[in-house]
Order: sequence, then C-alpha cells, then structure tokens
Amino acid sequence: MTRSLFKTAIAVLLVLTATVTYAADFDELDKPPEGAHRGQMLLGAFISIGMPFGNCIDAEHSFLKNSYHRLNDETAKAFEVSHLFFGIGLTFEYMPFDHVGAKVRFKHNSVVQKTNFGAQYENWRGYLYKDLSFYLGPSFHVTTRKRWDFTFTPMIGYAIATYHAAPVAGKILVDDAGIGVSGENERSFSALTYGAELNCTIYFSGGLFVSLGCDWTRLNCAFGKPFDIANPQPQSSSNVYFDGATSGTIDAIAFILSAGYAFSN
Repeated sequence: MTRSLFKTAIAVLLVLTATVTYAADFDELDKPPEGAHRGQMLLGAFISIGMPFGNCIDAEHSFLKNSYHRLNDETAKAFEVSHLFFGIGLTFEYMPFDHVGAKVRFKHNSVVQKTNFGAQYENWRGYLYKDLSFYLGPSFHVTTRKRWDFTFTPMIGYAIATYHAAPVAGKILVDDAGIGVSGENERSFSALTYGAELNCTIYFSGGLFVSLGCDWTRLNCAFGKPFDIANPQPQSSSNVYFDGATSGTIDAIAFILSAGYAFSN
C-alpha cells in the first residue's frame, strides 16, 4: 500500500513538472547558453556510482569473517565480499532568485554485493539494499548567466526500501555437512534519508547542460527487530548478524553524471 502511494505521488509530481515545462518560454533554446539565472528551470536525468560504507557494510564483513566457500574438491576460498553503490533518477530545479534554486530529485538507490573469489572462478552477486526515494533541497549557484557553474545542494528525503542481509551468503554459504545460513534475512521499511551534491555544470547552446560532480547519501535502515540469521560455519567469529541491532546506516560517496535541458519561465 505504501509503495503504491509513493509511486502515485511520483507520477503526480512528474505531471506537474511537465505542466510547468509546457508553459515555459522555449525561445531561449535557440540562443547561446546563458547559464543559471532567476526564472530558469532545469530538467534532467542522472546516474551515480560509488562506494558504500557504514555499520551495515561492517556487519556484512563481520558476519562472513573466517568463513570459506568450497569451489571444488581441491579448492576452498575465503568468503570475502565487496560492495558497490548505484543511483539513478530524475531531477528538476526551479530558480526563484539568482544564485538560489529549489531542487527535487526522484531516485532509485541500490547497493550490490559481489564475492571476491577471483577472475578465474565463478562469482555471485546480490542486492544488499534497494529503494525508491524522493529528495528536496535548496541549490546554491556560484555564477549567474555564465557558461559554467558550480552548485552545492544539501537534500533531505524519504525512502521506501528493502534490505537483504547477507544476500550472497544466504545462497551459497554452507558448512561441511551442507547446512546453509538459517533465519530471516530480509526487511522492508521506510525511513528518512539525506545527503548533499556538489556539481560543476557546463551549459551548451540549445538549452543542453551537463554536470559532473560527486554526492554523499545517508541511507537509514530501520529493521524494526534484530536479524536472527546464523552463520553455519563454527570457525566464523560471530554467528549472529549485526549484534542484535534494530537499525543501521549505509553512507555512499559517489561520482554523479547529470544531463538535461535548461529553459526559462
């Protein structure tokens, strides 16, 4: 029910954005780029790729410490994993004043986990975290009516998320008797999320802009109750995931690439 309401809200906001866009004056698209200025709107899409960290990532490594996976009768490898953060979405900004805008961002965040058995062996992947999120915040521009610009945007938002603890280990980690990971390892929840974005934007003729920069995202994970999953291998350092915690965090520092169109109201 919550996901349906969230998707409906996104659809309504996209329709409102399209309505504002339709009413805009597009004569400036045939002129040389004017950069950011009062009355301008910026509509675009973005993708971000980076590295996640935080106590949720630490919990994954702790849970798998000293574990192994037998690849064949002669070879066993330490069960080690790495993580990568991905973000993709749409962004809209309106500038009521020179140097200051209001930005809205719709985003899908995900954290992918991958085993590190080496290129010569099969590796497995799984999603540790996935969400649909909405962000809002002020955007501060360094320049006015120039072909280049630097912007800083602190943002706060709301995410509907799914967290899958030990997603790869839950599929393939077993002990010598073939017994695997036990217990419930998936939670769905909603929580506040926030972050900041720093971009360098270049404006081109025809209204096109391209931004390169970095962003930081804090993903708050509200599990509601502790995970009860257990590592089946007795030599592992801990058989309880996350030490009984009911919440955790994932921070992600990522490279972000955005592209879109700028037009005036």
